[in-house]
Amino acid sequence: MKVAVAAMVIGGTVAGVCALAGPAAAAPSYGSNGVFGVTTQPRGGWSTTFIPPGRYRVDQSPSMQPYQSPPGYWFRCRDYPCVGGNIIATGDALRDTPTFVDVLPSDVAVSLHNVTLTPA
Repeated sequence: MKVAVAAMVIGGTVAGVCALAGPAAAAPSYGSNGVFGVTTQPRGGWSTTFIPPGRYRVDQSPSMQPYQSPPGYWFRCRDYPCVGGNIIATGDALRDTPTFVDVLPSDVAVSLHNVTLTPA
């Protein structure tokens, strides 16, 4: 009797744990507008959202027909503010072709304008 009760308790615990396991998480995306601090170079007070270094696919932010969002672009920045001489590189999003950006550990921030970045 004690063995049967123990087996039911263990079986119920395993079933409960399996029921709590959720679906696999989708890859994070970043965008479509704003300045994202790079996690390896935190600077207090400038960013509230961060992006880890890595290779990212750049996609034009979606818009509803018949409207189209303005052409998207991104900046990689060496320091704040993310303008002028602090811009290391820039690139455009193409509506029909994926483009890519490499966010380096030495970058301080990435500024996104009508684009979405997803890990490549």
